[in-house]
Amino acid sequence: MQTQLNWDIFCSVIDNYGDIGVSWRLAKILRHDFQQNVRLFVDDLNALHTLVPETDPLLNQQVIGQIEVQNLTPNLSARPGDVVIEAFGCVLPSDFVEQMKTSKPIWINLEYFSAETWVQDFHGLPSKQANGLDKTFFFPSVLAHTGGLMREADLLQRRAQFINSDHHAWLSEIGLPEPIPNSFKISLFAYENNALSPLFDSWAQNKQPTEVYLPQGRLISSAQAYFNQPLKAGDTVQQGQMRLHILPFLPQAQYDYLLWLCDLNFVRGEESLVRAQWAGKPFVWHIYPTEDQAHWTKLNAFFEVYSATLNPAARQALYDFQAGWNHQQLEHQAWCSLMQPWPSLTEHAESWINHLESLGELCANLVKFIKSKV
Repeated sequence: MQTQLNWDIFCSVIDNYGDIGVSWRLAKILRHDFQQNVRLFVDDLNALHTLVPETDPLLNQQVIGQIEVQNLTPNLSARPGDVVIEAFGCVLPSDFVEQMKTSKPIWINLEYFSAETWVQDFHGLPSKQANGLDKTFFFPSVLAHTGGLMREADLLQRRAQFINSDHHAWLSEIGLPEPIPNSFKISLFAYENNALSPLFDSWAQNKQPTEVYLPQGRLISSAQAYFNQPLKAGDTVQQGQMRLHILPFLPQAQYDYLLWLCDLNFVRGEESLVRAQWAGKPFVWHIYPTEDQAHWTKLNAFFEVYSATLNPAARQALYDFQAGWNHQQLEHQAWCSLMQPWPSLTEHAESWINHLESLGELCANLVKFIKSKV
């Protein structure tokens, strides 16, 4: 895209770090891969600071990595850019919307990830708003004819370099010992889960040493209950063949390293789900549970697409394990069954990247769409 446009991204941090994680990554890719001018408006600078430590939560306006970051307040007074993006349909300040009626920017609602087939019908469609402006739905997805998934232009190259390098320096940097040779490595990023204790028991009984990496977060209370002791970043505890390492909450730029290091990744929400897919490693998704149970439809829709080319045994083992994890009920046999077709699961996770590539990268697809409207 030759034209340099002004993009405004709005983010309301509702729960955890998924909203701001996606919004910050979007801003970075638009700025650094497509040379666009980007402003990010966010209503919780502390959340951004957790992911991007150079953020100063006390500054209402600052520049981070060539991106202008502003505190989002209800009385925000700013001239709209050429493109306005609502991350996950967050509510724009009324004064800002009033100015949009005059400047008429291209208005995008960046939706939640979904692999449900109905998103193919709504992706890229405008919706007429009460103020006369059109707002277009843009869906991240693994289905054809949607937005695809976000990734940086050099991500796969950096991944290959990391996998082929010595990881000792990075592990040492975050205060972790070198993994035991020939160990099975697992990252754990999930919501609270009652299935963690039986899973720990299974890993303690593994034939090979098992290194488990748990970033500080909501799951740590379950780990503390299992070991019956407080746990903090830098701690390592052992049970049988399992060695559990407590990590600090990793900045966004560091989290990919953990995914690339491990053989199996447990992820939650949407931002880490996307990164796990680009990591090319088997993963288990702990989807955010909703009271109306609609998350099961979403989880199963994704699984249908992801597992379509898996052999029946591997497909069933992965389905049973992921369903058990999300139901928070896992038996030892579920873990044994998951390990039996492991070569098939690892091969599939790597080849899945080719499918994602065929969809086009989300930011590239978004820039192409905007270019067609300018």
